[in-house]
Parts: sequence; C-alpha cells; structure tokens
Amino acid sequence: MNQVQEVTKKLILAIEESPEYIRYQKAKTELNKYPILKAKADEFRKCNYEIQNSHRDIFEEADKLQQEYAEVLDNSFVREYLTAENAFCRVLQQINWQLIETLDFEADFENTSIQHME
Repeated sequence: MNQVQEVTKKLILAIEESPEYIRYQKAKTELNKYPILKAKADEFRKCNYEIQNSHRDIFEEADKLQQEYAEVLDNSFVREYLTAENAFCRVLQQINWQLIETLDFEADFENTSIQHME
C-alpha cells in the first residue's frame, strides 16, 4: 500500500471519529426508524439540491421549497438530520477545499473562456 492510501485510511478514521460524523450517523439512524418521514426528507433534499445546482432564482425557489415542506421541516428528527448532514458536508467541503488550495490543481475551468486561435 502506498503512502497516499495509508494516509487516506487515517483520514477516513479521523472523519469517522469526528463529532460531525457521529452526530450525522446518529441522526440518520433515528430518522431511518420513520421510513415515510425519511422519504419526505429525502424528497426535500433532492429538490433543494436541484435548486442549488440550477440557474433559477435560488432564494425565491428555496423559500418556496421551505414553505412547501414546512410540516416535514418542523419535525425534530428531520431538523436534526438536516442540520447534522449540513455540518458533516461542511467538514468534507473544508477537506476538499484545503486539498485544492494547497495542491497545484486547476479547478477554475468554469470561469475561463476558450479563446480560438487563428
């Protein structure tokens, strides 16, 4: 096993022991006890993901989504799950961002324009 694989395994173990991951797993386990509620929470997550990755007015669409799923979002198990998921995602984003910022990797291709050579 090479050094990168070894360190990756250590990183995974550290993530699994993090408070954010432990909270997320606990919240997921609790919500999974209520399959219908979990399905509604997943519907919300899917719609939210689609809004975040669309070219629509994010704020207006997110507000509509919040109103549409208000009853589901008012449930304490759903709220805890979504909050824990968000915190865990931030941990993963920070790791990814640190890697990209530190290593020489060009990830800004979306912001560059292609110039045609004549």
